[in-house]
Amino acid sequence: MLRAGITGGIGSGKTAVCSIFEQLGVPVYNADIRAKWLINNDVQLKAEIIVHFGNEAYFEGVYNTAYIGKIVFADNKQLALLNSIIHPSVFKDWDNFCNENSHHPIVIKEAAI
Repeated sequence: MLRAGITGGIGSGKTAVCSIFEQLGVPVYNADIRAKWLINNDVQLKAEIIVHFGNEAYFEGVYNTAYIGKIVFADNKQLALLNSIIHPSVFKDWDNFCNENSHHPIVIKEAAI
């Protein structure tokens, strides 16, 4: 199976291109959507975020983007820490997606730059 990536900045046409591939039956993994889902649903990931950023990282069980944003966009070290927590979960999820779709000759990962 070929694993292909589609990347680019905002408005570069990633979603449009991926939509065409999906219409052709090619499985497409959207890294941003899956990362948001994992942040709110992966118990281990949530626990690790709370360990490093406190209970305020989630409000009523939902990821508190305003709280986290204030921390990580004011401090590059905190942003790097958050990325080091989230990215391995997304990579693992991508691998699972590929395994689930191994009967397809190609799978695509859409990820913003």
